Amino acid sequence: MNGKISKNKKQPKSNRSAQILFAVFAVILIVSMVLSAVTNF
Repeated sequence: MNGKISKNKKQPKSNRSAQILFAVFAVILIVSMVLSAVTNF
């Protein structure tokens, strides 16, 4: 746990890029779910 905290403190830029990447992935996942729901109906 301590190693993880120090790693995040050392690289704030990579943490931010990872957050953006996760947000983009979440949006794509939601869009795909909506499209699959629309095709089912």
